[in-house]
Amino acid sequence: MTKTFLILTPLLIFFTTIELAAQQSNKSKSKDRFREKNQPGSVDVRNAASLNGPGIDFAPAFMGNDYLLFVSNSGRTGPLAGKKYFDTPTLDVYSTPLDANREPTIRGLYDSEELNSNLNEGPLCFSKNADTLYFTRNNNNRGVPKAGAGGKLTMKIYQAVKGKEDWVNIRELPFCSDDYNCVHPSLSTDGSTLYFASDMPGGFGGYDIYLAKKTPQGWSAPQNLGPKVNTPKSEITPYINYAGKTLFFSSNGHPDALGGLDLYSVNPDNPDEGAEHMAAPYNSEADDMGIITNEDGTFGYFASKRPGGHGDYDIYFFKTIAGIEGFARPEPSRVEILVTDGRTGQPIPGAAIRILQPSDDGFISAQNDFYDVDLAPTPESPNSFSLRLVRKDADQLGNPDNYTNASGMAYADFLMYRSYLVLASFDGYQTSERLYSVEPDKGGTLSLALFEEAICHRVTGTIATDKFRTRIAGATLTFTHKESNQQVTAHTDENGEYELCLPLEGEYLLQVKREGFRPQNLTVAAARSKSINSNIRMQPVDINAADAEKAEALLARPVQDGYTLTIDKINFEPGKTTLNQSAVRHLDALLELLQRYPEMEIDLTVHTDSRGDAKANQSISEERAKNAKAYLVYKGIEENRITASGKGETQLRNRCADGVSCTDAEHNLNNRIEVKVKKVGNVVKTP
Repeated sequence: MTKTFLILTPLLIFFTTIELAAQQSNKSKSKDRFREKNQPGSVDVRNAASLNGPGIDFAPAFMGNDYLLFVSNSGRTGPLAGKKYFDTPTLDVYSTPLDANREPTIRGLYDSEELNSNLNEGPLCFSKNADTLYFTRNNNNRGVPKAGAGGKLTMKIYQAVKGKEDWVNIRELPFCSDDYNCVHPSLSTDGSTLYFASDMPGGFGGYDIYLAKKTPQGWSAPQNLGPKVNTPKSEITPYINYAGKTLFFSSNGHPDALGGLDLYSVNPDNPDEGAEHMAAPYNSEADDMGIITNEDGTFGYFASKRPGGHGDYDIYFFKTIAGIEGFARPEPSRVEILVTDGRTGQPIPGAAIRILQPSDDGFISAQNDFYDVDLAPTPESPNSFSLRLVRKDADQLGNPDNYTNASGMAYADFLMYRSYLVLASFDGYQTSERLYSVEPDKGGTLSLALFEEAICHRVTGTIATDKFRTRIAGATLTFTHKESNQQVTAHTDENGEYELCLPLEGEYLLQVKREGFRPQNLTVAAARSKSINSNIRMQPVDINAADAEKAEALLARPVQDGYTLTIDKINFEPGKTTLNQSAVRHLDALLELLQRYPEMEIDLTVHTDSRGDAKANQSISEERAKNAKAYLVYKGIEENRITASGKGETQLRNRCADGVSCTDAEHNLNNRIEVKVKKVGNVVKTP
């Protein structure tokens, strides 16, 4: 992206002012205070190395559960990029998909032409559902920088709403001015209060912290938080926590600073109580600013200029089991969960209740072990598998959070505006689940109806080699009911195990197939209330090797040279190239395979559907492929093991070409990653 406004922009002048003020701060007691307040082991602070380049990286902001956004003038550089840093003072917004633990992965330019314009974009924040954005930008008129009185260039806060493919309806907030700066917005969880920093007339110093209230008539006039928060120097980067009861900010004007800008907190409802200085290691003898946290203050991010970083300002990740001292946690709302029999309506006592937190695209947050990686053979395509993430059954998701009482009722404490996935299970019934969130105008009762399980004749077993008992992955089992000719198909997992339900009693013909082995045909009988355990042995078609046992083991692996693995459950955002939580989770499944077979080499190809311009789709697929490879390399896979490419819409899987009317589901079938296994190798690492 070409920038046209490069020299001494207001935000850079702002940074220069802060640095000069930091140098003038009183540091006479900082070293002793630093040693006194540091408590090793209580707080883990580490550099978020994958995000930081040689320039300024600061202002982290959560966008939902899936992304961390931040501001940088480090270009597209960083520890992984390997590109030359171009020294430009312009600022853009970057993003990183968060992994299952909400830690950063790889950096990339935030995929928005409207937000990343030819102007400087600065700190930003989002509404609770991430559909409204507030951000700092150069004062401008139709994209051209605009000066106020005396030729002064200022920064303003703008609002935008989420459109189909990008941010739309961008407009400045009414309290901004051509004659002073308004920067660093932070929105309360309920959307009623916006905190920001400004050097508007009437303040106590350089930059002060203000708030504005959202009313039916619009935003109120800004209110200064007063002299116990603001000083004759500067206060910047406010952040209001989830509960709305702790406001963080940075200042170089309070007397207890360790040095330069330090992090502080204050009760925004009573700022006259005064600001509390945050202990080390949050604060250092260098500048520290822009802290953000999760709901209970146990982890988050901030920016710092402390020694040992990659550039000027770096982003740091922190984690603390006890939470930040004095952090105001949100008040939970009590929710009643009623579980009933779906046929009779009667309550079910003793039903197990499990409460999970899904990410924005449906995955369970912070729990990788809630999913199994499944390689399902594709019947119509020999040597082709579908790589899928399958959520485990309820009884495999750990101990229940609660059980229903004699009235079929259980209770849980939920946070306002947070989404929860509630699962109810009971022996003999199918598990029921509901997505639920607490809203101010919504009742606190959730009802789940359980229905009896269908008749099931359970069949389990293993498939292994005849001679050495090596488990065979990816074998296909086809059960055909003799009387009705009804078929049920299953396949073995990576451990050579299978489990399924046969719906009818009686005899079944069972055929077992696997590439490289002789087919097996046998008969099994399903009887009521009787489980079947069948361990089946298969013989290789032909093995002419000195070490037959090793040859059988290689043949029984889930993948072979030339196999194709298709990942088609990724919900790429339309027109976007950045990885989201769905892509990261599925790439983690591929990562497991590459780690298990450390000699494996692959061709990774990304495909799109036909919607949109064909040339743009080609470019999108290439960028997605590049990002997918970068993520796997970031996770430790050698770069030379992966060849990445994009095919755009040139290889559609169905009829949905240009001009053909198709449903979204039909189009989405074409959005996929295909992995061609060039070489598996002979080394296998035990998981």
